[in-house]
Amino acid sequence: MNIIEFTLLFLGLLFLGMPIAVVMMVSTTAYLMFSGNPFFLKMLPERLYAGVDVFVLMAIPFFLLTGEIMNRGKLTDRLFDFCNMLIGRIRGGLAQVNVLASVMFSGVTGVALGDIASLGKMFIPAMVRQGYDRGFSSAITASSSLIGAIIPPSTIIIVYAATMNVSVGAMFSAAIFPGLFLSVLIMGLIQFLAWKRQYPKVRVEVTPRKLGIGFRDAFFAVLMPIIIIRGIIIGWFTPTEAAAVCVAYSMVVSVFFLRTIRMRDFGSILTVAARDTARLFFIIAGASAMSWVFAMEDVPSLVTALFSGISDNRLIVVLMINVFFLFCGMWLDASISIILFAPVVAPLAIGAGLHPVQLGIMLIVNCVLGLITPPVGNVILAVANVARIGIGRLSVALVPFVIIGLIAVVTIGLWDDLTLALPRQFGQIKP
Repeated sequence: MNIIEFTLLFLGLLFLGMPIAVVMMVSTTAYLMFSGNPFFLKMLPERLYAGVDVFVLMAIPFFLLTGEIMNRGKLTDRLFDFCNMLIGRIRGGLAQVNVLASVMFSGVTGVALGDIASLGKMFIPAMVRQGYDRGFSSAITASSSLIGAIIPPSTIIIVYAATMNVSVGAMFSAAIFPGLFLSVLIMGLIQFLAWKRQYPKVRVEVTPRKLGIGFRDAFFAVLMPIIIIRGIIIGWFTPTEAAAVCVAYSMVVSVFFLRTIRMRDFGSILTVAARDTARLFFIIAGASAMSWVFAMEDVPSLVTALFSGISDNRLIVVLMINVFFLFCGMWLDASISIILFAPVVAPLAIGAGLHPVQLGIMLIVNCVLGLITPPVGNVILAVANVARIGIGRLSVALVPFVIIGLIAVVTIGLWDDLTLALPRQFGQIKP
């Protein structure tokens, strides 16, 4: 079996609707069976295990558990009330609250689907009741949820750091400004559309006392990313230890301070977190095995030769890489795209002047954009289910937000300080 037959088998199984992890493993097994060397097939279990036997990946189950605890602890309600008091009174205010809540909630979940599962069920019905178009409400929820996969803690950042052997702390620091930059772009687009379509204002009574109570209620969620970033920068703990600290923190806050979770609730919480972890690690293992096939077929050299033969201009290289990853993101999970193709494009990108940390943030933002593009975007499917809206209608409403995301991606690739200023300031990378 050659690489063309392997690709056709992979796409065929994917179109049949098989889970992506199963598609990767079945395709890889078939390739090894017909490779002419049975020894490769015997090595497959070892290769699958090696894909997840990376210490830094141990942070992922802790962050997923933290997100589930904080989500079940009703932090979303408190964030909603606080954000509504801050900016709910302007035209299109509830739409802006949607984005601001996602920014704050990103420090809790670390994954886009966590945002959808919590904030989506709250914001979409509320926005429709206030007179917003269902497609617009759903598009905002989908696009703003991507911020949760960018601003630390972020599981996809950990996957990239493990794949490319770069500092998780530097990646966390580098992701803050791009995540906020994308948020500002989305909020700017919302404000433009709100004035153009005359979306409603919301009357929100704000007093110093109410504002203080709102800040107190949201404080525990806002403090989470500060603990993570500050603790890693100072050197109090490694990223994996930071994740474990966040689990302990979220348990203490939810059980003893907010009293929104009882000890008997932890059985179902642990079950959900374990399932999410197993699902993600299953994908990582399959992608690791699939990358082995690519290595045997020398796909990295082919892709590098294809790209490098076109241009060595930085702008052209950034555009080519992003078009390639955007296409991959339409079909593959973000983690899969990173594991398979980040090592392939890294030599070309670094040769064009991109820092490995900068490249990582650019690819991560690009890959999470794939979550809101059909046909296989997980977020677009989840939002369509929550909002009870057709994929086609939602896809049309998402077009302006995808364009905004692409602008952010290209800017990250061309503007070094947007990603590298904080890591340099904190001494995580060389000036």
